[in-house]
Amino acid sequence: MELNQIYFSNLESLQSFINHQKKGFILVSYQNLDDYKGMVLGITILFDISKNEYQLDLQWICFGLDLFGENLMENYLYQFESLENLLMYLANHYKIQVEHIPKQYKIDEQNFPNPIKNSAEKSQFEISWNQFQEDFKRGIFLDQSLNLIYSS
Repeated sequence: MELNQIYFSNLESLQSFINHQKKGFILVSYQNLDDYKGMVLGITILFDISKNEYQLDLQWICFGLDLFGENLMENYLYQFESLENLLMYLANHYKIQVEHIPKQYKIDEQNFPNPIKNSAEKSQFEISWNQFQEDFKRGIFLDQSLNLIYSS
């Protein structure tokens, strides 16, 4: 977990936040990918209560080559029938409980690669990014059990 985060205490506090916001997103976490050096998985919940929409945005970003994570990225966007189903998926597949979700994510950049501080690893990051791209195109990250509504 990141330092100095304030987390939701339970499902009710998360639901209350979403009901108050009505439409928006919650950045849940960034996680380094062990199998792809220099890569990070960003996990975000998107919601629109007027449409009863709950979506999970998974973004694979090459922070090791792309300082701001704007260019070297792939993502899947999945639709869920309810917030509870989305949270169950996060718990089962990413070991993320409601109590692990920050109210406002604050990144601790020291925990993640970047092209400046990790410049000596650039060639390894390039190899990992290329391998990731091949694996993404083959669909190895795609969860066929979910309702995919967007793929980059």
